[in-house]
Amino acid sequence: MIVFDTLFILLIIYLFIYCLYQLFFYVKANDIEKYFDMQEKTRSFAMDKNKLAVIIFATMKDKNLDKLLSVLNNQSYPKENYEVHVVYQKDENDTSTPRDFALGARIHNIQNPDYFSKDKAVNLLVQKMIEENEFSAYVFLGANRMVGEKYLENINKSLASSSVLVGSIVCTNEKNQLAKKIKNAIVSSYLKYTSRTNGIVRSMFNLPFFVDGDNFVITSDILEKMGYVGIEDKDSMLEFSLDLASNNIKSVYSPYIISAIDVKSYDFTSPSLKNKFSLFAHYFPLLAFKGITFREFILFLLKPNSLFVLFSYIVLVFLSVYIPHHVSHWAVILLGVFLFVNFMISIYSSKMRFVEIFWLCFYPLCLSWQKIKILINNLTMNSIIKNKYEEENVNSATINAVVNNTKKDFNAKLDLVSEDGMRKVVYREGNRFIVTDSYLRMYDALSDMTYKLKSKGLMLKTCQNCKHFVLCPDGTLDCLNGKCQLSQNEILVWNGCQYFFPNDEMQNG
Repeated sequence: MIVFDTLFILLIIYLFIYCLYQLFFYVKANDIEKYFDMQEKTRSFAMDKNKLAVIIFATMKDKNLDKLLSVLNNQSYPKENYEVHVVYQKDENDTSTPRDFALGARIHNIQNPDYFSKDKAVNLLVQKMIEENEFSAYVFLGANRMVGEKYLENINKSLASSSVLVGSIVCTNEKNQLAKKIKNAIVSSYLKYTSRTNGIVRSMFNLPFFVDGDNFVITSDILEKMGYVGIEDKDSMLEFSLDLASNNIKSVYSPYIISAIDVKSYDFTSPSLKNKFSLFAHYFPLLAFKGITFREFILFLLKPNSLFVLFSYIVLVFLSVYIPHHVSHWAVILLGVFLFVNFMISIYSSKMRFVEIFWLCFYPLCLSWQKIKILINNLTMNSIIKNKYEEENVNSATINAVVNNTKKDFNAKLDLVSEDGMRKVVYREGNRFIVTDSYLRMYDALSDMTYKLKSKGLMLKTCQNCKHFVLCPDGTLDCLNGKCQLSQNEILVWNGCQYFFPNDEMQNG
């Protein structure tokens, strides 16, 4: 029990240190109005217009893109002082005509599978733009965000204070559903609370802030020095933020650079604990050689979230009741008082209305539910990845496929079914269903589907039926791997792309 006693003591000390640390921020938050007054004075000075490049990564799933481009095309900032570039990832089954320009933006269509990841695609464009040396600063904006007409004007004013700026975020709701309204009220209250008690206060203390890959600005000299941006996911953003700080570059929070996100698209994910501890271990040896702001930023990795604090305290209360000889009552009560006083001071400092405080109290429940959903989704995705061929619910998977009726292409669904060691394919298009016979190999089941569709005047445009496809035996009976002779990429028999060209068998029947 000595080990458990030690752990309990360390947990109590850890939470006490957390309370004291947060208290400095909450007290400083009382001077926020003075901070804004000072900022308004410095931002009102006349200044040069920076040449800005707005970079947006988007896919066919981003339905908000054109609306965002329309707003960016009508900014109060002079049109000659900014350009909008969209890195657009075309889906392999997307046969629509690619756009080169749209609503004042230049569209860069990424079709090489080697650059399908967000970071690779964006950095490919960034490297080219850095070499041209045309822009003073680069704005990275998410396709699921929305901004106001003074967005770029506020960025230009804010660049006088820092070389790397991280924007703020607000939540919106376009649905009239009660659940969405409640969720929006909870998330909006939380974002306001964290902005006033953490984000703005960190700027007041001149402390670095974690990069938001969907709303941040970096000057060209800093970007050239770093040579890349990391905005793929929360882990990439965390790594990039720490890399900036280790190079004595502060990413500063700016409440003026505002972007909005619909509550249905709000991201509740956070960097993985494994990655946090790995980065902490990597940068820990540098603490002796860096300044105090860098040290704080590294130790900030150990800061617990609200769920950890809440659940830890509940566990300590439970233990103090049932095993009081190991967890002291007075220590737990004193910790509870500290936590409560901290929360009340933070509420006072945040200047939130009563209704906002009411919804804020529900945030731990909302976050818990969202974390459970994320966990279930991750477990499901890991299961699919391990099965390699994306079988759903044990024995089937559904993929999108392109079919041609001699006049035009259209999309259909293919169910790849594995049952009792046999394979078959189900074709679905509207109310139309076609089912193949059962085969030992999925390759043969797809061939049967190709034949059935061809007999009805339809061409199934999968890699298996393409002239550029070469089957790559892997020693298994159900061989699904192949290679594209054009791209030299490994593919699966049911994949497809815009460069499809029917093989001799398809042409001759």
